Parts: sequence; structure tokens; C-alpha cells
Amino acid sequence: MYKKILVAFDGSKPSVHALKHGADLAKIVDSELVTVLHINQDLPLQEPVLNIDLEKLIDEEDQKLLSPAVQFLSKSNVGYEVHTFHGDPSNIITSYAEREYYDVIIRGNTGKGVIKEALLGSVSHKVAHSADCPVIIVK
Repeated sequence: MYKKILVAFDGSKPSVHALKHGADLAKIVDSELVTVLHINQDLPLQEPVLNIDLEKLIDEEDQKLLSPAVQFLSKSNVGYEVHTFHGDPSNIITSYAEREYYDVIIRGNTGKGVIKEALLGSVSHKVAHSADCPVIIVK
């Protein structure tokens, strides 16, 4: 049924619930793989940042954010992998799921960017309407 499960994760409470749901589902249907996908939206910087290694700061932030997810999955006894990308979350989630033949996408109903989502359109909404596979939106 769902051999490959993709979980969009941004560290928000709904995404933590999505991760737990994905791990539980993986156990129930005997999935091969749960993939955690974390996407950093591109930051529109107006002026060059001097003497700051922005990539290093972003990588450190990603590791800090993803560490609890990795620990949880390690204890859950499900096969998993974690990937981080930069760009538009809805496009990356749907294109990755399609390209890598995922059976289902799971994500929280809101992410950390609630104001951005209200102004720019919900990532969950965009993913649900453009994905080629089923999408489970978790509260």
C-alpha cells in the first residue's frame, strides 16, 4: 500500500504530529522507508551579509531542528532517511515525491510560517492540489 512515505518537516508542532503519524503508518503497513524532507525557504537578502557564514548558520539550525526527528525515528524501528533542500516548499515536496515515486505525503496542517502561509497561500493546500499521490494533512 504505502511502501514509501514522505513526511514534510519544519519542526512545528503539526509537523511533529505528521512525523509521528508517518512512523505509526509505516509500522502498520510495513513500509520500506520514511523520508523526512526539510525545506528552507530562500531568504531574500537585500544587502550582502559581511563576515557571517550564512550557509554554516543555516546548516547548524537544520541539524538542531532535525535532531529530535532523527532520534524519534531511530527509536521507532522504521527505515528512514532525512533530506534538506532550499527553495519553495510546495514545489520541492511535490516534485521530490513524484521523482522518487513516493506513495503518500504527510505534512502538518500549518508550518512555522503561519503569516507567510496566510499571505502567500498554504503549503499544505498547494501540495494537496498538485501532488500525484495521496496527501495526509495532520493537525
